[in-house]
Amino acid sequence: MGLRRIPPGAIVAGGVLALALGLPGCGKFFPPLTSTSGGGSGTGGSSGDYIYAGNAGTNPYTVAGFSLANSALSSISGSPFDLGTGIEPTALAISPNDDYLYVGSPGGDIYVYTINSSGTISLGNSGAPVATGVAPAVLKVDPSGKWLLGADYDLGDAYVYQIGSGGTLTAISSSVVTLNESTPATDLEITPNEDYVYVSCGTAGIYTMSFNDNDGAMAQVNSVLNPKDSGDADYGMAISPSGDYLFAAETGIGAVREFSIASNGTLSEASGSPYKTATGPYGVLVDSTGSYVYVTNRTEGTISGFTISSSGALTAVSGSPFATGSLPEQMVEDKSDTYLAVVNAGGNPDLEIFTIGSGGALTKLTTATTGTDPTVASSIAATH
Repeated sequence: MGLRRIPPGAIVAGGVLALALGLPGCGKFFPPLTSTSGGGSGTGGSSGDYIYAGNAGTNPYTVAGFSLANSALSSISGSPFDLGTGIEPTALAISPNDDYLYVGSPGGDIYVYTINSSGTISLGNSGAPVATGVAPAVLKVDPSGKWLLGADYDLGDAYVYQIGSGGTLTAISSSVVTLNESTPATDLEITPNEDYVYVSCGTAGIYTMSFNDNDGAMAQVNSVLNPKDSGDADYGMAISPSGDYLFAAETGIGAVREFSIASNGTLSEASGSPYKTATGPYGVLVDSTGSYVYVTNRTEGTISGFTISSSGALTAVSGSPFATGSLPEQMVEDKSDTYLAVVNAGGNPDLEIFTIGSGGALTKLTTATTGTDPTVASSIAATH
């Protein structure tokens, strides 16, 4: 939920980015959406198991909403619905208490939506953006729910906002970190203890920032971790629940790299890394138990699954890789920690739900369309 979208065809055979496209990398149904004053008319803090998928190929731009209950996926009434803002929903983030859904776009600005108790969403802040002058490629709310962090598509910056009443945002100006102005961000991850933030920036590698969840202070520390080989690009990342390991999908070598995280935030490549995936590794997810890591293979149209041993070593899950639709990108685990959901930018289908079985094997539960194709469903978020 936050990876910078790559247009179809940007990854060619072998997972190498087509440089000619100029993509170096970092720098149950909803009723119709309504605009309300402040935080919206609902009670907020939904207890439901909801999944939201951003459609970047529709006009106007839309988000589709779904409910997972009793092992079935149901679309919310009125879905997909017009966001009412005119921005491409490529960066989605939900607060830990499920009060707010933040939507950002490389086209500019961030908007907030209240997630009501029924799972409906309402455009907040009287329909005005809660942040302007930014073009986030990725957004993440920290585990405390006090801060919204983002990394930019255009500026090559990472930044922090304090979350206020109604989901409004206040910029922490001293916490703007310039990464690389010529290489847009591709993903951002926060360690469970909130001490460090990592931002992947395509061919520019992975940046490490210190973070203080008391005051929102963020600053770059340590040196930039370069891709394994020249011309490779780092895309999706995920951190184990223990905070011991960071996993990063890297094109070119067609693999997921594993790093141990030291107490000072330093990343050290683990023994056995990198681990081969299929072509075009892109999104990464570690399940809530810390037992499995999954990687979407955008070029091949599959998900690679690995078991994480007590020593951190990865072993391919039986049956891996698992077939998906065209151009799988982002993944989320649902609120029950039972299912894995993936959006496919190329469709066929737009959204897939897999059951995470014994040993980490993925079994397809159901599929869904997120709108009138081509929707280019490329961002996803789930309630916690």
